[in-house]
Amino acid sequence: MKTLKRNFSIMILLAGMVFIFSQCSVIKPGFNGVLNRPLGDGIKVEKVYEDGFSWKSPWNRMIKYNIQLNSYQENVSILSSDELHTTITLSVILRPVPQDLPYLALEIGDDYYNTIVKPEFFSVSRSIMAEYQYNLLSIKSPEIEQRIMEELKSRLEGKHIELDKVTLDHIMYSPVVTRATDQKLATQQQVEQKTYEIEIAEKDAEIQRISARGQRDAQQIIDQGLTQQYLQFKALEVQNKLSESPNSTFYFVPIGEDGLPIIIDTSNK
Repeated sequence: MKTLKRNFSIMILLAGMVFIFSQCSVIKPGFNGVLNRPLGDGIKVEKVYEDGFSWKSPWNRMIKYNIQLNSYQENVSILSSDELHTTITLSVILRPVPQDLPYLALEIGDDYYNTIVKPEFFSVSRSIMAEYQYNLLSIKSPEIEQRIMEELKSRLEGKHIELDKVTLDHIMYSPVVTRATDQKLATQQQVEQKTYEIEIAEKDAEIQRISARGQRDAQQIIDQGLTQQYLQFKALEVQNKLSESPNSTFYFVPIGEDGLPIIIDTSNK
């Protein structure tokens, strides 16, 4: 009889402990809680429970949210603007807005990432990366990250989620496509080099033509300026200077066959 009473007392004690613990909710550091009262008025929107011990009725449920920044990584298959398939690895860093947790629980639920963030993340990533050529994905990664971040933030506005960063972690290049792309780029570079050489040759030829044209025009100007009257005038200038020399004797024949004065030096004869 005593054993029966002892066992009954233990059962009562255990039941009491279970009842007490069922009314206690432990929220770990880095988490906040929202109280759901299914037998009452549902989500308690007026209060967010911080980390620590909280008392509740056994039939109520404490929904716990990690309010620290968390990184979610996804492999996304995309089609580039030049219609080449590849897979990229993207990460988004986010967290729920702590003071909005009751509304997040009410409007979206516990698994907010898979419910609303992930579909939008995939959609935005594919849409934006489809605007870039295959061989420019790596070079343009900072720009791509910024655009995805801005568009995703716009789509999640009012959803009680705080975005921190989007990163493009890895691009899985197909070996076949990479070789084809490299060959295409090499061919383009060769064509560009040949085009450049042709342009240089054409410019050099144009410079030579301009130089020859300038020399021709200069010669024409000289030829036009050497008239008979001009040559006679210059000859008279020379004659005048020679006549002033005290050490030489000159004879001047007025007109030669070419219409110029003939000068004869007799000082050495």
